Amino acid sequence: MKKTKKIILRIIKCAIIGSMLAVGIVTYSFKIEPKRLITREYQLELTTGGENSIRVVQFSDVHLGPNFSLKQLEKLVIKINRLKPDVIAFTGDLMDVPSQFEGRLNISDVLGKLKSTYGNYAVWGNHDHGGGGNRFYADIMVKSGFKVLRNESSIIDLGNGKVLNVIGLDDAMLGNPNVQKAYSGVDEQGATLLLLHQPDLVDEVGHENFDLALAGHSHGGQVVLPVVGPIVTPPLAKKYTKGMYKLGNDHHLYVNSGIGTTRIPIRFWDPSEISVFDLTL
Repeated sequence: MKKTKKIILRIIKCAIIGSMLAVGIVTYSFKIEPKRLITREYQLELTTGGENSIRVVQFSDVHLGPNFSLKQLEKLVIKINRLKPDVIAFTGDLMDVPSQFEGRLNISDVLGKLKSTYGNYAVWGNHDHGGGGNRFYADIMVKSGFKVLRNESSIIDLGNGKVLNVIGLDDAMLGNPNVQKAYSGVDEQGATLLLLHQPDLVDEVGHENFDLALAGHSHGGQVVLPVVGPIVTPPLAKKYTKGMYKLGNDHHLYVNSGIGTTRIPIRFWDPSEISVFDLTL
């Protein structure tokens, strides 16, 4: 009888501890981690013995809406400016449901405060096309001081005969990416920075066609289990889900985990991030 009571008490204790742990994890995942913002920094040598250094700061998947406000965007802008970027790259999904976001007219007042040496560049994400976004996105970004690259490129003159090609592809889910058109104006002697929303598209582009590719879309899975990895990622972010990938000897892809959330406002083991790349050319 005493043994039975001890067993019952142990079961009850385990159930209480398990319940408390579950509540703690849920609370952390919904209330704490979605508000965390970390900075990840990388150094890459794109040209052996290069003398030019350029800092590229990437942010992605803001998803302005019920779970990410303009006030939070203001804090993000301040943090990015403190990093003193030479180039700022936004890899898509500005608003969660663009037609429903009432603060659309005020976005450019906030994003327009971003400062960089050589310019700010943006590409389209699926949320920028969908939800009425195709009516607002390009105008907002241009007013914010961004050059929106939709299957086109831009050349940055770094001096000393060095140039950096910035190539932007259209969204692959609701847009129409055209690799040949995007690369038509590239300086073949320069280093190549590719911006795109969906990371898995790099296999279609060809790894030899970029030195560094920056993507978003996956949100890193939003919920990541140790050892297991992301529970689920969206289409075109199945192969490359988060972080840095070395593709061949001299080609890299970075998948940013994003700033905001979509569908469910949850993050676990996958905080929002700004990614910084100090490139030697």
